[in-house]
Amino acid sequence: MSKKSNNDKAKLDDTPGQLLRVHREKKGMSIHEIAKRTNLDIKVVNFIEQDSDEEMPDATYVRGYLRSYAKIVDADPDHIIALYNSDSPQPPSEVIPKVKQLSQVTSSDKPVKAFTYLLTLGLVLLLLVWYQSNFIVDTSMVTSSNSNNSQKNINGVDISYDVVIHPSSWKLSDNNSEAEPLTSKSTIYDDILRLQSDNGDQTLATYIEENEREKIGTIIGTGSDVLYLNVKKKSWVEVYDANDKKLFLDNAFSGQQYSIHGTAPFKVLLGFSPGVTVKFNGMVFNHSRYSINSVARFILPE
Repeated sequence: MSKKSNNDKAKLDDTPGQLLRVHREKKGMSIHEIAKRTNLDIKVVNFIEQDSDEEMPDATYVRGYLRSYAKIVDADPDHIIALYNSDSPQPPSEVIPKVKQLSQVTSSDKPVKAFTYLLTLGLVLLLLVWYQSNFIVDTSMVTSSNSNNSQKNINGVDISYDVVIHPSSWKLSDNNSEAEPLTSKSTIYDDILRLQSDNGDQTLATYIEENEREKIGTIIGTGSDVLYLNVKKKSWVEVYDANDKKLFLDNAFSGQQYSIHGTAPFKVLLGFSPGVTVKFNGMVFNHSRYSINSVARFILPE
């Protein structure tokens, strides 16, 4: 009896399909349940239990099916695979695709060296062209003339110049402001005496008035009251007289003086008060206390 049982067991162990079917039946599982848990078609499960190669995929996939089936029914997967391999061709050796490893580009590579040499050569040529155009003088294009009017042409650029001799009576003033012709005090005094002897006191008074007017600057309007503005920096200026008549409404430019005549009181607006000095009827007027954000509004006399 026992001998017959051993023979039957050996016979069952001949194929993996029969062994899996025995374990399935012991577990009380149906073919449909095995198909569901292995995600296989029921036909494939039947082919596995019948050890049939009909419509079965490659042996590699079949081994995977057998291993999954064996784990579900608590069979030994390695033993099942060994039985399958004894009747099936050996699994092909693992195919490892050839992957060409990317090589890192280094400075020692020939293309990199060639590009570096070309780049260096180009920079050297550009440097030579720049040096030649800025520092090398084309002597063939340089011409000379007399000492008073020397005309030269260097690299296509005309650098001609004229020598100008200024009169000895002209020089810069001591305060380094604008250049003015100097006239001696004795010359002015002689002119005054000449005018007084030739034409009388009236001509002398006219001469003095005209000279004073040049010092005052631009004279605007007529009247007994005088508003004097000395502009050091450009400012917008508005001046109205007692009758609200517009006397000045414009930009006052730096370096200008304005003598505005009219009837006081004057209404004054200075757009940039720090740049303007004010006198009213010969007296200096400090308008800084009326200045807000450099804009001053005030009435003269206060």
